[in-house]
Amino acid sequence: MSSNYFSKNRALKKKIDKLKEKRLVNDGFHYPLGIMPDDNSINPIEGVKIEFSSTPLGDMYFYDVCLSSNRSASFFKSILRLFPYYITLVIERSSEDVNRECDILLSDTDISLKEAKRLFSRYEDFWCECGFVGFGVLDESTGFEIFIDSHKEIEITVPSKYTSFVDKVIEMFCLSENDKVVFLSDLEHWHYSLSYLVGSKNNNLDYYSVVNNLKHKYGFKLINESENEIIVLPRWWHVTIKGLGRCKKRSFLITYYLVAETFEEMETLIDNEMNNNGMEYYYIHDYYNVDPKDITEVFHIRKKGSVFNDAQFGIWAETEVVLNNTKNLTSYIINNPNATTY
Repeated sequence: MSSNYFSKNRALKKKIDKLKEKRLVNDGFHYPLGIMPDDNSINPIEGVKIEFSSTPLGDMYFYDVCLSSNRSASFFKSILRLFPYYITLVIERSSEDVNRECDILLSDTDISLKEAKRLFSRYEDFWCECGFVGFGVLDESTGFEIFIDSHKEIEITVPSKYTSFVDKVIEMFCLSENDKVVFLSDLEHWHYSLSYLVGSKNNNLDYYSVVNNLKHKYGFKLINESENEIIVLPRWWHVTIKGLGRCKKRSFLITYYLVAETFEEMETLIDNEMNNNGMEYYYIHDYYNVDPKDITEVFHIRKKGSVFNDAQFGIWAETEVVLNNTKNLTSYIINNPNATTY
């Protein structure tokens, strides 16, 4: 049985358990911790809405499931049993990029279903409670997918051959297709992250950092990078590098703010910076575009008096270097020297 992500940190687990004890419950409906209604006079009502569509992969049924929070994890795991042995993981999170509301990430296509179940159980509090992240499993060959979104509503795309199995799970949870179902997303509400609710600035609890740490292991790739309205030209970059120091016994984390017209130019700047500092093993841990007028973090500006908005091509500023002891060199060595994970 896989351990919960918080089981090794008793203080955090205790805080989350206390939040769960105070969870909002109205008319028997348990609200997710990260979703709070603006008005308690109307409550969600459990149920299912089903639509049909013909797609390139065949006939599909689309199930939208409204489920009380105390039952959503069990329902999700019950549907997972219907998937084939190898699947693709899907994560959606609120984006830090100025031009995107969310990041949609797909993993490698050869993740085992056993590993998917383990990952869901280990980070269950993120997927089922945090209002800034969603998680799902996809069989790309058939289009069969289950996804628990940021409202903690469950969306299932079901090929015709699986409908009878899904209907049995629906029946087992005493859900029914009806016009009376009221989704939480239909009501006025607020979203909160789990880290905000716990009052922790620990990166181990922040949904954005947690997803970043999963990206390399499962091969997650951003798939909606070019589908968004351009608010600020993709020219001002926030780039975090993770790598090994020269002694290979310490890992480092550093963030750069730089100016580049394309991803390739940004990558070249980072490569030159690493080579100049003798850092052989590294990878791009995260990157996104920012509004240069909104930079408020503490950093070291390379050219005193310069403003990010007016900076020329190159690295403009950098944060402090964070050093840690390293237990595993594999993630750095396989990225030697230019392969990146993003």
